[in-house]
Amino acid sequence: MHKQILYKSFEKIKDLQQKLRHVLFQDVGCLDNDRVILHIGPVSYIHANYVSSPTNPKRFICTQAPLPKTCPDFWYMVVQEKSASILMLCNFVEQNAKKCAEYFPTEDDKPLSFDGVTLPFPFETRIHIRVRHLEVNVPGQPMHPCKHYHWQDWPDRGVPDADLAPIVLLSKLKDSSAPIIVHCSAGIGRTGSIVLIQHAMELLHIPAPLLEISTYLVELRKQRNNSIQTEHQYLYIHQVLLLYLKKTKYLDESVTPYMEAFTRDYINATKGF
Repeated sequence: MHKQILYKSFEKIKDLQQKLRHVLFQDVGCLDNDRVILHIGPVSYIHANYVSSPTNPKRFICTQAPLPKTCPDFWYMVVQEKSASILMLCNFVEQNAKKCAEYFPTEDDKPLSFDGVTLPFPFETRIHIRVRHLEVNVPGQPMHPCKHYHWQDWPDRGVPDADLAPIVLLSKLKDSSAPIIVHCSAGIGRTGSIVLIQHAMELLHIPAPLLEISTYLVELRKQRNNSIQTEHQYLYIHQVLLLYLKKTKYLDESVTPYMEAFTRDYINATKGF
């Protein structure tokens, strides 16, 4: 009996050690209840979680940036889930630290084929998002086409310019019923911000009452642990949504002074971030 208990304990330790070899940040846990399990490829573990939205129980897959050893696992996940869109919110190197493996081709002579274009926005913005059309080939599976959206100027643990760029971007991704794969470096801060913006947008379009964002953040963290890392990211979500509500006239003009006051406070609070 004791030998059996000891054996199970060693098996759990062995399983944990295997998982840690596939983890970018060891202080960022991956919840088991909504974890993506790979059914194709050599391993079953990947640091990724399904995240629901009001209209789709698997609207997103939130994941960490691929490591050199997990790049194949990432692409197996893309093919398995039939994901049509990948949203990358980090760069390969940030603040002189490696944050992501080069898991897609950046040169024309690499084996994965794509055409690079720039995502146009119907308004002036300093935000730059690069779009690549990829054809993914993994052993034993048919070729899978997908689009890769690389948001190139969202700072780690910071915020980009607050405008309608994330809403325009999300509108490009919403048509597919397959999960949208989103990652930054840890897959919780910038990634969580995008997910919460989409959650609110879907509620507005149902239409359904939009409660305090903190309500949805609690639910998000039950699916993707530690989502939203900083106060500035949390404020950014509110500022983007307020801009959208103002543009679409969801709110009565009587609240305009309060919105303008929030915007001034937001600019002051995020200055330098």
